[in-house]
Amino acid sequence: MSTMLNYFDVACEVRKKLDKLSIDQNALSALCLAWQDHKAAIKAKKADRRKKCAAREQVCLEFAEGYLQENFEAIKEHIYSELDAIVQSSAMVECINSIIRPYLNTSRGQVNQNMLNLIAFYHNNRRYRAGKRVHKTPMEILTGKKQEKDWTELLFDLIEEKAPQFFPAAA
Repeated sequence: MSTMLNYFDVACEVRKKLDKLSIDQNALSALCLAWQDHKAAIKAKKADRRKKCAAREQVCLEFAEGYLQENFEAIKEHIYSELDAIVQSSAMVECINSIIRPYLNTSRGQVNQNMLNLIAFYHNNRRYRAGKRVHKTPMEILTGKKQEKDWTELLFDLIEEKAPQFFPAAA
């Protein structure tokens, strides 16, 4: 359980780093609030919520810019990147749930370990279609090695390796 909540420790470390920056605390608070609204806008499913979050972010950014003047853009980017390092375990769980839910809904309780392994394989080897990680796979991000094949090709390779009799030899 304690490892699931380690993002609190990471958040404390990030906050300590940000406190060491020699910037006005009002500007720092405004940038932290702007970052939260930026994240909320990304997650928002409805356009009106997305617009409200973007508007709140802009207000906070303008407030911070008033304090920081010419250093604003560099400081904003630095603070946003530091805050992006905080990964909430609830976000990871929600991500996994959103990936698995369609399969659970269609299988009506008939999910076994093999099905969960297939879902995990798909998730780890498929390419992101949008966002910061576009065109990368979770395995590429984790290992730093380029994945040359599509997840389906990797799956067929794995099946051929583990159970060669699965694919009858071409005559």
